[in-house]
Amino acid sequence: MSVLAAERWGDAGPPVVLVHGSLSSAAAAFGEQKVLADRYRLIAPYRRGYSPSPATGRIDPDRDARDIVELLGDGAHLVGTSMGGVVAMRAAALAPDKVWSLTVIEPPAMPNAAGRPEADKLIEGLREHWAQADPADLEAFAAGFLRTLNVSMELPSPLPPPLAEAVRNLTTERPWETGVPLAQLAATTFPKLVVTGGGTPGFEDVADVLAEELPGKRVLFEGSPHAVQRIGERFNDELLAHLTAAGEPGR
Repeated sequence: MSVLAAERWGDAGPPVVLVHGSLSSAAAAFGEQKVLADRYRLIAPYRRGYSPSPATGRIDPDRDARDIVELLGDGAHLVGTSMGGVVAMRAAALAPDKVWSLTVIEPPAMPNAAGRPEADKLIEGLREHWAQADPADLEAFAAGFLRTLNVSMELPSPLPPPLAEAVRNLTTERPWETGVPLAQLAATTFPKLVVTGGGTPGFEDVADVLAEELPGKRVLFEGSPHAVQRIGERFNDELLAHLTAAGEPGR
């Protein structure tokens, strides 16, 4: 049994595991996907460090990936947004036989795009932010992080407890180091979908590399937020087409 708490939407249909990113959590990240519960069983875990899952002193994407593998059961579709996309890709590399399809939304797999101009700028910006920011000042840390990503988002002050928890987790991450095993993933046969919103040029570089190397379908929803799944229907239509085409291998 998984140690992670999870939102579960839908009683029937193929399972879809949804992995949230750093400044959100399961219910908040995937609220727009709950409408898909009429045809899929949606499982949205809270990663370690995000209540009500177990606390952690440090975010570890590899440990998170092992946690996600436990939720795949005999097989499932896998979706990850932001750092959840990195976790999902690492999980898929660990257990490719359990993955029916993979969808990633602006994952910070920065090392994989090193050498591309905008990715290099973002890598340097992230390094500088972590080196200069005070991790104890959660509001300033989060605001500086969002500026580095070129994300326009006004944070509440004071930060509500779930967001403060998420920012504390973020301070322990090292997103310029969170690469994914592209060669292993390229050897798999399940379909891949790579989604971006056009707001962070460095993430566009990453997505281009992923789409080329995995290989995968590349979709840009221009003008969308970093968490592109939050645009709702347009994203859901693309995801549904991807899931439907993948089917349920082995069943």
